[in-house]
Amino acid sequence: MKKLVGSILVLMLVLCLGTVALAEEKKAVPDSKSKPVAAEKVAQGTEKQGIPVVVIHKGDDVLGGTLALKLKEHFRKSVLFKLAGKDVKAVRINVESRSEFTERPEIGSVYSVVWTFAESEEVVPFYLKQELGLVSSHNVENDAAALMNKTDKVAGEYKYLFE
Repeated sequence: MKKLVGSILVLMLVLCLGTVALAEEKKAVPDSKSKPVAAEKVAQGTEKQGIPVVVIHKGDDVLGGTLALKLKEHFRKSVLFKLAGKDVKAVRINVESRSEFTERPEIGSVYSVVWTFAESEEVVPFYLKQELGLVSSHNVENDAAALMNKTDKVAGEYKYLFE
């Protein structure tokens, strides 16, 4: 009988310790829906600083679309720029592209970039600068970086428009 009572006590102790350990483990691992308090305050209280830009692409070629997406990706990662909505005072980068050869669109695309400035989408934009270029699958990344650098120069030249 003593062995039976001892076994039951040991079993109850193991179960209690297991339940306590499980409860501690649940406290340590937050569920996927909850956010840490500090991160929530940071997300609500701060907004990315930088020059607001809007990238608008027109064209049905793959390489031109890739160039516009890479350009947006560079702006999203940059600390100098922030992607903005169309109703915000921003530099608008209008990228229009066409396949260089319609029979072989994978070879390259011709693109035109026009930088404008507008208070919002409803306001007539001011012309700032334009450029023509050729893009291929080999230099999409470099062309996007070069366009971002030119956007920085244009924004610096016309920074008084943001005041």
